[in-house]
Amino acid sequence: MKLKFSIKSINQIKTFPFLTACCLLLSLNIHSKIELLDRVVAVVDSGVIMESQLNSRVEEILQRIKNDNAELPPLNLIEEQVLDRLIIEEIQLQIADRAGIKISDSELNQTLARVAAQNNLSLEEFRIKLEGEGTSYRSFRDTIRKELIIQRVQRGKVGAKIDISEQEIENFINSEEGKTQLAEQYNVQHILLSVSRGSTEKEIEEIKINANSLISRLNDGENFEKLAASFSAGQNALEGGYLGWRTEAELPSLFAEVVTELKVGEIASPLRSGAGFHILKLIDKRGNTVKFLDQTLARHILVQPSEIRTENQAEELINTIYERLTSGEDFKQLARQYSEDPGTKMDGGELGWSNPGDYDPAFEQTLNATKIGELSKPVKSSFGWHVIEVMDRRNEDVSQEEQKDRAFRIIFDRKFEQELQSTLIELRAEAYVDIKLSS
Repeated sequence: MKLKFSIKSINQIKTFPFLTACCLLLSLNIHSKIELLDRVVAVVDSGVIMESQLNSRVEEILQRIKNDNAELPPLNLIEEQVLDRLIIEEIQLQIADRAGIKISDSELNQTLARVAAQNNLSLEEFRIKLEGEGTSYRSFRDTIRKELIIQRVQRGKVGAKIDISEQEIENFINSEEGKTQLAEQYNVQHILLSVSRGSTEKEIEEIKINANSLISRLNDGENFEKLAASFSAGQNALEGGYLGWRTEAELPSLFAEVVTELKVGEIASPLRSGAGFHILKLIDKRGNTVKFLDQTLARHILVQPSEIRTENQAEELINTIYERLTSGEDFKQLARQYSEDPGTKMDGGELGWSNPGDYDPAFEQTLNATKIGELSKPVKSSFGWHVIEVMDRRNEDVSQEEQKDRAFRIIFDRKFEQELQSTLIELRAEAYVDIKLSS
């Protein structure tokens, strides 16, 4: 609402009391209209919740219920629930403000990009679609920023209260529910060298020798399908010995114990059963917890600036070390003598096998650009100056670790949800809340 006054009209007013009265009436009228537009419906500690906030959120809920063709509950009940949710949110936002919790624009943009990607859109396409549907992109950004802040408060308040033991993880993995949720499927090839009833120990030993001989031939690159068709007594011999995709529960228990421990492409030692000797090869596996990572084995020498060594001096020293290495001096000896990484110094700088994302970005970029057996030129990371040598690379099956991580997340999410409700009730009880919403 905009009020228009001209200098001329004000100058035409002759008496001061009349002017004062008009201004007072005008002020009261403005205040009355503002109250009609918006008012405080709850005081929460040092903050307030406005009626416009409540109405906006209620409208969103009502629209969602209508879109789902569900029966509308009484409006007063919806208002009560929405107001209670807004109160809890306000309490958490005030906690975040006192703790100095902020969400950077880059973190917010990354989150929005993920939301857009889930809708198969670029961030710009997502913005255009939102605005085309009548939603303010700026308002949407603010909403997501608040949600991220609240999530961070909840992790801080609740996460520290949750304790999960290794035994809990193992119990979940071995439970029926765990086996269902974490189920992996295995594609296995099989050769059976049968042992007839009444076979002598010598005959059985010969069959075992034949089984080991076939494994050697397979490891040397011979075709599994051909050997299965030629030697296997199994029912799938003519199909190349393929058993098809099976979960652990669908494999014979004797096979399952071995197959779950194999890496993709690996062949197990001969398994003895009443039917004979079994040769198993894991062709592939799939499932929610199946994961392969490109890992790198490397070693490094770290030199850091300090109170007694300037940045330039640190750079000069690492360059000297690099020159000595390229001249043929022993990496381990120089690492033990000069490296300032206490975790690797005595191991000659060996870092062990690493996964993508384990290291500082500058360090990892150089690591990835260095070939096996080669030495990198000195590189500066947030820790100091490094010389890196790449020793080996591999594509490693980390499915077991991924299975444990997923089991941990499932258990954590359940405990988090339970603990969160208790924590929010406590926060609500401890806060000063004055509800001014008329019934």
